[in-house]
Amino acid sequence: MSHPVLDLPCLALDQPVRDHVVLRTVAGAEDLITGLDVIAGSPARLTCRVDGALRELHDLRLFSTLAVLVPDTTAVLRSATSGVTSALRSETPLRFRIAPATPDHDALNVALVNELGWLEDPGDWTVNFVGGPNGWEAEIGPFHWSRRFGRLDRLPWSTKPVVAEVLTRLAKLRPGHRVLDPFCGTGTLLAAASAAVGAPVILLGSDLDPRAIALAGANLSRLAIPADLPVASAESLDHAEHSVDRVIANLPFGKLVGSHAGNAKLYPAALREIARLLPRSGRAVLLTDDKRLFEDAVARTRGLKIVRRRVLGDSGVTPTAYVLTLRR
Repeated sequence: MSHPVLDLPCLALDQPVRDHVVLRTVAGAEDLITGLDVIAGSPARLTCRVDGALRELHDLRLFSTLAVLVPDTTAVLRSATSGVTSALRSETPLRFRIAPATPDHDALNVALVNELGWLEDPGDWTVNFVGGPNGWEAEIGPFHWSRRFGRLDRLPWSTKPVVAEVLTRLAKLRPGHRVLDPFCGTGTLLAAASAAVGAPVILLGSDLDPRAIALAGANLSRLAIPADLPVASAESLDHAEHSVDRVIANLPFGKLVGSHAGNAKLYPAALREIARLLPRSGRAVLLTDDKRLFEDAVARTRGLKIVRRRVLGDSGVTPTAYVLTLRR
């Protein structure tokens, strides 16, 4: 899916609307999205009924995109009158795109241009129409994750924002917690941790890649999030024993970053450091697809135990988020 640009129209978040929408998340996270009127669900996709203002839905961080279900031209016009698209605000005609191979392209185009006065602009759209299981779906640009919460500079292996939100949710953060990501990359998990609690947390990040640390610093600075970000190895961290309340990390899978052979050395060393840093009440949430190696390494790490597993589906892989605590 192409990404909407940053100067798109805004939403009237307090305007009451009625519509059916589809939220895209990551597979394995659907049950974490609560407080909505869910009428159907499948992996990475929830269909919900919206009846009221959009603000609460807009502030939900566990989905990446929102699309309105518009099975025919009547539904398109109804949404523009009383549904989600009626809440779009712009001083110029709304711009739309119709994806290639969308069924009944011409009929949809006529309705949008002649009935609503919208302008077709595939390169700078506010609403993107695609074919869905039951007709058209209208993706709403201002509901894209980066439009709601800010775009982060990324590397090819950077954690996706919604995955980061899932991991921070599993960490059960509290105000004042010291939160460490020893594989912080471009800072996605640290940004998510900062937003997870309605009060400040102390953010500690590190990575072996100076380029990633530079991007993390820029990302967090742009979001006005303070963090300590040294270039450092997760195998030997400069933190005192029992000084970190939570560790949250997306470990190298040995695919885009690192290797299985490298992980055979890295995982045990990093886990020993995590066991050293956590207090009795501490918790670590670690994501990896190198599962057998990871579980074997945990079993051999004195003091650590796995208390929960959650399998996620993301970009063709199914990594597991492991929740670890200290043995009592």
